Amino acid sequence: MEQTLTRLPNRPLDEPPGIHRPRLQPGAAPLDQETLGEPGVARRKSSGLRTRLLVVDIAAVAGTWLLLGTLNMPATTAGRRWGAALAAAIVTLLLIYLLGLYRSRLCVQRSQETFRIVLAVAAGAMTLELLRGDRDRSTAAAIAAAGTCILALIAVRWLYSQWLRAQRARGHYLRGLVMVGANEDAAAVRTMLHSEPELGYEVRGIIGNPRRWSDWADLPSSRVIDQLPAIAKKTEASGVLLVANALSAAEVHRAIELASANGLHVQVWPGFRGLGTSRVRRHPVSGEMFLYVEPGRRRSWQFAAKRAVDVLGAAVGLLIGAPLLLLAWAAIRLQDGGPALYRQVRIGLDQRPFMVYKLRTMEVDADSGLDLAMINERTDGPLFKAAYDPRVTRIGAVLRALSIDEIPQLFNVLTGTMSLVGPRPALPQEVAEFDSELLRRHNLKPGITGLWQLEARDNPSFHAYRRLDLFYVDNWSIGMDLSILVATIPMVITRALSVGRPERKVQEALSEEPQ
Repeated sequence: MEQTLTRLPNRPLDEPPGIHRPRLQPGAAPLDQETLGEPGVARRKSSGLRTRLLVVDIAAVAGTWLLLGTLNMPATTAGRRWGAALAAAIVTLLLIYLLGLYRSRLCVQRSQETFRIVLAVAAGAMTLELLRGDRDRSTAAAIAAAGTCILALIAVRWLYSQWLRAQRARGHYLRGLVMVGANEDAAAVRTMLHSEPELGYEVRGIIGNPRRWSDWADLPSSRVIDQLPAIAKKTEASGVLLVANALSAAEVHRAIELASANGLHVQVWPGFRGLGTSRVRRHPVSGEMFLYVEPGRRRSWQFAAKRAVDVLGAAVGLLIGAPLLLLAWAAIRLQDGGPALYRQVRIGLDQRPFMVYKLRTMEVDADSGLDLAMINERTDGPLFKAAYDPRVTRIGAVLRALSIDEIPQLFNVLTGTMSLVGPRPALPQEVAEFDSELLRRHNLKPGITGLWQLEARDNPSFHAYRRLDLFYVDNWSIGMDLSILVATIPMVITRALSVGRPERKVQEALSEEPQ
C-alpha cells in the first residue's frame, strides 16, 4: 500500500516515501451549510454561513408576519393579535428548517427552494388563521401577508446567494473536495471549478492514476482509494467528487462506502459534459440507478415564441428606456462633444457579420496610445476583458454599471440580428481564433443578456465563457430564455444599487471589448 499522500512536482509515482511538502493553503474555510446538523457527518469548523442565512430569513419572516399579519384585526386583543403573528412566524421558520432549506444542495435548486418556501409560508398562514380569533375578518389580509412573506424570502435569499457568490469569487467559503478519478474529464472538471470559484468548490486532493501527473502536481495524491479518508483529513476536505467514467463500478462503490463511513459528502459527475439537468431523468432498472437522457428537440413553436418575446420585449424596453436613452445621449455629448452612438461589427447567427449599436462609453480616441495587452485580464483565450480600462469615461462607467449603454441593442433585436437572450456577440478577430466546437455558439442569435452574462460576467476566465455559451446552445429552450430574463432583472437592479460603493469602483469600469 502506498505510504505517502503528497508528492513534489514531477516526482515519479513510485519514489520512496519520506519526502513531503505542505498542502497549498487555500485561505478559505470549508462550507458548513450542508454539514451542520446532519447525522453521521464529522464536526468541522463552522463558517457561519447558515447563521447568516438564518438571520436574513428571520428578518424577512418576522418583518412580514408581525407587520402585515397583525393588520385589520380590530376585534382581537393586542396580545392575541401579536401572539398569532408570532406563532405564524415561528411555524414558517420551523418548516423552512424541517424542509431542508439550510442545506446547500437544495438551496441551489431555485425551483425546489421556491416550492418549499411556499409550503412553509402556507403553514404559517394557516397558523395565523387558526389563532387570530377574529372570525369576521376577511382572509384577504392573511393571503396578502403570506404572499409578501414568500416574495420577501425569495428576495433576501437571492441577495444572500449573490453575496455568497461574490465572496467565493474572492476565494472565501470554498468547500474542499477530494476528487476520485483522474482522467481527462476529471482534469476538465477541475479546470471548471478552479476557473469559476463562485461555484463554491475547491479540489484539494486527487486519487487515481492520471495519464499526465502535471495536471495534478500541486495536489496531495494517491493511487489507492483506501487512502481517501487520510487525504480528506490532511486537506480538511468535507466532500468527495467521484468522476464516474474514470472508475469501475467496484471503485465507485468502495469510494462511497469510505466517504459515508467518514462523514464525507459524496457528489458524482457522470461525465455528461454540457448536458442540461432538465434532460436527465432517473430511470431505475431492477433496483439499480439508471439515467435516461431526453432527446434534445427544438420544435418550431419555440423559435416562434422566442421571436415573439424578442419583439415584445424590445418594444417595451425601448418605450420604457427612451427617457434614459435621451438623458444618456445628452450626458455623453456634454462630456466631450463626441458622438453618443457607437457602432461596431460583430459576428452573429451562422457567422454572419452585422452592425451592433451601443452608447459610447469610452473616450473618442480610445483606439490610440494604449497597449491593450497590458490591461487584458483574460490570458486563457482570445477575448478581451479588463476590470479597469482607463479609456472608459466617468459617464461611461456609470452607463455600463447600470447597463444603459446596452439599450440601443434593442434596435438590433427588433431588426432580427440579435435576440434578448443568447451568447455574447463576438468580434471578427475573436471568432477567427475560435475552434470548430466553439463556433457552434453561432447556431443561435447573439443576445443582449445570456447565461454567461448572468453567471460569470465578472469572471475573466475564457473557460467559463466557453463552457456557459456552449451549454446554452446545446440546451436552449424558451423556458431557459424566460428564466434568464427574469434573473437578469434583479441582477441589473443590484448592480445599479451598488454604483458608487468602494467595492464596485472597479466593476463600474468593466470592459469587455477592445473597441
